[in-house]
Amino acid sequence: MKLYFSPKAEYLYHALKGKSVPHAEQVKALLRDIQAHPQEGIGSPEVVDSSLPGYWERRFNGSGMITYYYEDDYVVIISIMNELLPSFEELPSKLRETSREDYAQMIRQMEANRGHADDPKVGIFWYNVAWKELFGVVSHPVRDYTKANASDGRITCSELHEDVWRKGYNRQKHHGDGSGPFIGPYENKPRGRVFYVMADDRFVVMTGKWLEENPDARALILDEFDLPADRTSFEYAVHWDIGQTWR
Repeated sequence: MKLYFSPKAEYLYHALKGKSVPHAEQVKALLRDIQAHPQEGIGSPEVVDSSLPGYWERRFNGSGMITYYYEDDYVVIISIMNELLPSFEELPSKLRETSREDYAQMIRQMEANRGHADDPKVGIFWYNVAWKELFGVVSHPVRDYTKANASDGRITCSELHEDVWRKGYNRQKHHGDGSGPFIGPYENKPRGRVFYVMADDRFVVMTGKWLEENPDARALILDEFDLPADRTSFEYAVHWDIGQTWR
């Protein structure tokens, strides 16, 4: 069973990690238990309201409460409440004015980025066959990385497809009508990853064999990531085939 967070629950979960590691570990154990069997287990699971089928809650550390919703193959964590956390509505909304020194430094940083919008980038993407366009793109300029970011001489972004997909799915489900490209398992849509090979000063786009049936995607990828065509190769690896994951 897949586990998803509402934006509210995800914010509060990360906030709890910063407040109390033991509390966060209790919540983590509860989440695993909910994912395994949503109607029974630790935390005294109870139906929230008989008029709201599918909505449940569990307790942790006395006054803590997790509210969630589940169907056949997924669970959505709706909220996480605890005395250490403010309610989502109580979060401070007034902006703090930055200092003149910090403001000047930020302006200098942005000024330094002028003229670099078209620098080559690494990252990940999906391809929508019906619309013939990329979506879910995450890209970062290669110049933002150093040798310390390289693994075996290759540089790519740290984001994973499965994590980006989860957040995209949550935005669709909880902020719109549920329609959009992030539907179903992340591995069932054509996807790929862009690497930079330091030793050869070249780029490699790793994809599944879906690219052979959709050659138009090549130009879209080159343009989206601002890749030099003469220093970019497209290569196949089974990991990026449709239906393939880490497992």
